[in-house]
Amino acid sequence: MQDLLLRLATALAIGLIVGIERGWQARERPAGSRTAGVRTFSLAGLLGGVFAVLAQALESPLILATGFFVFALAFGAFTWRELERQRTFSMTGLVAGLLVFALGAFAVVG
Repeated sequence: MQDLLLRLATALAIGLIVGIERGWQARERPAGSRTAGVRTFSLAGLLGGVFAVLAQALESPLILATGFFVFALAFGAFTWRELERQRTFSMTGLVAGLLVFALGAFAVVG
């Protein structure tokens, strides 16, 4: 159990590190215009870890794949909406979110 908690903490830490970096890059933007920072990426990493735990416990990699697909759709829609609102084009945030989810899952799987 302690090993599992350590792995989930690692998944959370991965997201936290990426979120801090993304927040640092956007520190000059006015409040309210910064999205997908520390909280978002921390939760993305933890969510990847939780889906990996579920996939292992139920012995079904399809759970992890489905979780990644649903997360990709939701995060992609969120990113698209934000880019449309800001009238910019950048895929970096989307790719970072997907990688954080995947790295969170890998932290749990080992």
